[in-house]
Amino acid sequence: MRHLNRLFMLVCVAIFLTPSCQAQTSDNLTKTISNAFNTQNIEMLSEFFTDDVELTLPDGNSSRNRNAVKSTLSNFTNQKQISSFEILHQGERGNRMFIIGKLISPSASYRINVFLKNDSGNFRIYQLKIE
Repeated sequence: MRHLNRLFMLVCVAIFLTPSCQAQTSDNLTKTISNAFNTQNIEMLSEFFTDDVELTLPDGNSSRNRNAVKSTLSNFTNQKQISSFEILHQGERGNRMFIIGKLISPSASYRINVFLKNDSGNFRIYQLKIE
């Protein structure tokens, strides 16, 4: 009987701690993505891309290949002289996550939507939309 009580307590503690660990992982991911945009480190950001990631830019151009998206996004941030990134909203539901933010340049600001999905226990960016 004592062993059952201990097992029950262990299971309760594990269930209670699991959501906070998951939220912390999501927070760390959000901070890493924010840092990548703030430092224009597209290489760091691309580590979170799925193989088939979609990028849509304000001029209507889009890319789907991981390497093409990396190159196009790098060119965009350099040409527009993106100086900072600000998170406006974020959320998570099930195996999906999103970040809505603002990329700021000297001449304009751009709204960016980052959509992620859980792939084998890790969130990966599958779509970026810049408006």
